[in-house]
Amino acid sequence: MRRPILVSNRLPVTIGVDSSTGEQTLAHSVGGLVTGLKPLHESSGGLWVGYPGADPSDEIRRELDEQNLVPVDLDPQDYNDYYDGYANDALWPLFHYFTEFGSFVPEQFEAYRRVNERFADVICEIAEPGDAVWVHDYHLMLLPRMLRNRGLDARIGFFLHIPFPADETFRILPQRVEILRGLLGADLIGMHTYDYAYNYLRSVRRILGIESQAGTIRMRDHDVRVEAHPLGIDTDEFRENAYTENAERFLTQLKRTVGDRQVILGVDRLDYTKGLLLKLRAFERLLERSPRWSERVLFIQLAVPTRAGVGTYQDLKAEVERRVSEINGIHGSPLLSPINYLYQTVTQEELGALYRVADVCFVSPVRDGLNLVAKEYVICREDGGGILVISEFAGAASELGEGLRVNPWDIEGTADQLERALDMSLGERHERMMPMFSRIVQNDVHQWVRNFMSSLEKTETDQVGSPPMLHSLVLAESLASDFRTADRSLVMLDYDGSLREFVDRYEDAVPTEEILEILHEYGQRDDVTVFINSGRDHQTLGEWFQECPIDLIAEHGAWMKSAGEDRWRLLGALDTSWKSNVLALLDDYVGRTPGSRIEEKETALAWHYRQTEETHGNWQALELVSVLENSLRGQPVQVMHGAKVVEVRQQGLTKARAYDLVIDRFGPFDFSLATGDDRTDEDLFSHVGPEVHTVKIGSGSSAARVAVDSPRSLREMLFALLRAKVG
Repeated sequence: MRRPILVSNRLPVTIGVDSSTGEQTLAHSVGGLVTGLKPLHESSGGLWVGYPGADPSDEIRRELDEQNLVPVDLDPQDYNDYYDGYANDALWPLFHYFTEFGSFVPEQFEAYRRVNERFADVICEIAEPGDAVWVHDYHLMLLPRMLRNRGLDARIGFFLHIPFPADETFRILPQRVEILRGLLGADLIGMHTYDYAYNYLRSVRRILGIESQAGTIRMRDHDVRVEAHPLGIDTDEFRENAYTENAERFLTQLKRTVGDRQVILGVDRLDYTKGLLLKLRAFERLLERSPRWSERVLFIQLAVPTRAGVGTYQDLKAEVERRVSEINGIHGSPLLSPINYLYQTVTQEELGALYRVADVCFVSPVRDGLNLVAKEYVICREDGGGILVISEFAGAASELGEGLRVNPWDIEGTADQLERALDMSLGERHERMMPMFSRIVQNDVHQWVRNFMSSLEKTETDQVGSPPMLHSLVLAESLASDFRTADRSLVMLDYDGSLREFVDRYEDAVPTEEILEILHEYGQRDDVTVFINSGRDHQTLGEWFQECPIDLIAEHGAWMKSAGEDRWRLLGALDTSWKSNVLALLDDYVGRTPGSRIEEKETALAWHYRQTEETHGNWQALELVSVLENSLRGQPVQVMHGAKVVEVRQQGLTKARAYDLVIDRFGPFDFSLATGDDRTDEDLFSHVGPEVHTVKIGSGSSAARVAVDSPRSLREMLFALLRAKVG
């Protein structure tokens, strides 16, 4: 395993001052990210780089060094302009769609750049060849490119813990190009949801003009993968804290206060992204419509202080407190108030007790990167007796589909869902909560760390260079000598996107007269064995090429038919146990994606989206691949994302395996040529030895030895090569 270097704005410690001695002290921070990264940091001998929050004394520096914590010394004014200025007055509001709060001060961006450069200085001083650098969050978005420009010999990962906005919003940022290019220095960019990943890829395309394919951006010097990795929580720690003796005592006190009322719980930082005023308005509307709840429900809203010295937040605090007083004054009584508003921090044990007493957890941010509160609540209600009401604009909503979703701006709709939650039976609550509980346990914060680090490592093993692009006649000339002198030659040709151009309707890609002429000329030679090695279903290939004297391999290596034979041979045991479930899922995506279609093969199912609206189709394809990979884990299938197609095929039946069977049955050959344009062809390119001439059709990275730019170029090359053989 590579040594990790974790990089965040702040170190996971706080430097304080002992009031009695005046000496500096060091206290460890708590929180979801620290909890998740701490085991990786401690078990691997890795380093953690960040700002310590103050100028450390010599004694504190020794303590930091002993704990493998590396401080970044910063000018206080630079830090203020970088953190309170550009990061939180420009990036934070813009990325959460609060453009009216955005302040884009050029001098603050220059401080942001200087701080990122200072982080790069420190990392390059301590990094060793082969390390893995994992940079966290919006404070350090220029850092990945700075590290790569300095030639750092390390894998570079970046994770964004807030939303990435739609391109129309992101384009407002004056430094949009610098931010996008800064992230493109990474090998892997992680975000909480596919929405955010898609937004980033679309901005890269529209602003920088750089295309992506299947979540990969191909840069001149490296590939960048953009993936969704939703952050989890430490489920064991939260459950333990919720059931300590202190938690039980606090829970007993809470129950006395609550009495026989149901509890709606809100837990938020006091931030404008959390929609607190909208939450209060929805709760007030519930009481207006159904006065019975005034004495039957208690809304506990915990507002954790944040950025208390900033005017915007001070105004928000005053308005929230005013609205709470109004609602309690109108709908309360001398003995009971419907809202208990707490502007304070609480311990983890007290928070666990609050979760346990809550019948309803009300999570309704107007925009949130993920929102761990929703996950914490579900975990602490392992009895399944609660219910989650969650904003569709919280990133966690995509994982917690059994919760009741709300649009925070829809006051009536939110009030409806609150009332539905309060009236919900215990049986229905249990049915909704337990699947979410299991999902959160399986995908905890430690699994998140493992998944990201594994994917970061994978980028290296998967990454291959782009083969040289040759003119068709130049390629033919380079192959001519070996082809002319060979006694026995094998020519294995992919079809769609390789020998034949793609068309809007895949069933319309019938072979042209030119293609049939090429195949006839090659197939009539006794010293040449020709195979079409295609992903097409075997019935279609058989109909299209029944008059051609060539051999056929269909469905990515599942079926084979020799020239002149009518019978197809299955190249392995047939297993279709998975198909009905996958077909139902693909049907759902067809219904949600106008223009998409399903192609059913005996050993595979393909979802084609070439005729869909491009943006929507690409997004749906990325989401479908994720859903398939998660739902089919452990099944005997492989999910492939190709050129405007997502295909699920039976595992073990590949073009590479079919090639080996061809060699066993028809070989050996003195000359071998294999062509292809897609991921399925990379199986073959990576499998064969250097003696096989492999040709990729189109640009991009590939294990093939050379490339031509189009199917037309391939056909020109095949004609020229044949003439060289005849000559």
